[in-house]
Amino acid sequence: FTDTATTSVNTIQAGTLKVDIVNESGDSVLGTGLSFRNVDGTATGEAILWEPGCTYRTEGFMIKSTGKLALKYKVYLNGLDGNSELLKVITFSIVDASGNVVDLNAFEGHLTPNDTVSEVLYLQGTMATDAGNDYQGKELKGISITVVATQDTVEKDSKDEKYDENATLPIVASIADLNTNMTAASIPMAKNPDGTESATKHVPVIVPVGEKAAEDITYFEHNSGYTGKGVMFGSTNLNSYAAAPANAGDYTFIFRDGTVNSAATGYTSIDNLKDTSVYMLVPGNSDVVFENMTFNGVVSFDIQMYTSPWSYLNSITFKNCTFNGIVVGSCPAVKATFDGCTFKNYTNAAPDSANNSNPIWWRAATGYWGEGADESVHSLEEFTFINNKVTSTRPVKIERIGWNCTAKITILDNEFDISAQAGDTVTKNMAINIGQKDSTSKFILIDDGNTISANTASLYTAALTDGSNQYVVVSGSQVLDRNGKDKTITAMVWKTTTGETFEMKTIK
Repeated sequence: FTDTATTSVNTIQAGTLKVDIVNESGDSVLGTGLSFRNVDGTATGEAILWEPGCTYRTEGFMIKSTGKLALKYKVYLNGLDGNSELLKVITFSIVDASGNVVDLNAFEGHLTPNDTVSEVLYLQGTMATDAGNDYQGKELKGISITVVATQDTVEKDSKDEKYDENATLPIVASIADLNTNMTAASIPMAKNPDGTESATKHVPVIVPVGEKAAEDITYFEHNSGYTGKGVMFGSTNLNSYAAAPANAGDYTFIFRDGTVNSAATGYTSIDNLKDTSVYMLVPGNSDVVFENMTFNGVVSFDIQMYTSPWSYLNSITFKNCTFNGIVVGSCPAVKATFDGCTFKNYTNAAPDSANNSNPIWWRAATGYWGEGADESVHSLEEFTFINNKVTSTRPVKIERIGWNCTAKITILDNEFDISAQAGDTVTKNMAINIGQKDSTSKFILIDDGNTISANTASLYTAALTDGSNQYVVVSGSQVLDRNGKDKTITAMVWKTTTGETFEMKTIK
């Protein structure tokens, strides 16, 4: 297990699990943050202006364990904006309550269930005495510290206390580092339970996002890539056209605690998206997690799939995210999960496109449509949607599922409030639309614990005619509750004018 907490000059963005950052009174610094002061602890009374030889440190803070496991933790500097060259001439360290100074990269702390709060610590920065005039007038803002914790060797299992001595701490990287300096080979290898180095699996990379607006992206390789406004995570140092993909799950990237502002407020066609991309140029078959994120506007999540062989992400997970907009396009991963997310009501702002206001409209992807396309690699083999709250006028829609696979779909414990749009003359305000690729497309649907409002016409819908949002009776498909028992779901026909329904059930 691992957990993180982050505090900046103005705010803290804390994980929800087992670790927090608190002030000297023991209160979380959520929403208040820390500020640099004179070394003696007094406020400067004016703006901090760094100059050669000066040293400033933050107010005192403590690391607090709110869980039951012993943990070890490290402190990372991240979330930097502005003139990063200043980092070349400012040395950061941790100062303990006794005044001992430890290099930030070397510092490691420990907490136990009986000793849950660290001593008072300070982040200290010292500007080199030989910093030249090139650094005058430069600004570095958005500085934050992230505490990353993992299990420590204290509690005993049935054998001894060493069962977690090789628990691996993630590394924390800024977006600038991810997009410029980081290579696939530079990410440290994880440790196996026996302490040996894994042959293929790397430690997770945590990237605190902060506020991220769409900007111009020009990435083009052999008729693949993306050109337009969007947000780029990664670079050709991590993945590129014809690169060899990693093994499934060998790399993990966790993007957390931030906001992505798309340049698009609407779209006219799912086949012709513009200025929507969140482009993830990370190794093929990676696991990508977005946690505690807000997405504003219309977003598509895109990758370089033309590796050798072709590959998608192994998984993409959205945990505790808020969507003030629309997720649209081809799913970039074999497995997709939305867990504990909130989807706010949003209307597609493109002209005459309000009808396409689905909070999610994802399709299983393909690399091409020529001969053999059905046998090529496809995404969206698994779709998990649990503990989410959805307010909209159109259903969550996943299409072309079961493309050369038996798709696994898990829909559990969600709340849906789907209202009709003004002017609707047929019924479209259902909650979930599962569309099969063709008459061979099988799926296993696990459904339980979902609730719909009085405004919502039906929990499930599909078209009974040809189309990418069709329902097809296929031998081998299963509809189950969370305990694995067969169940029958009464769904409503897409665009019905009479309230026509059909049954979704296990087909022997």
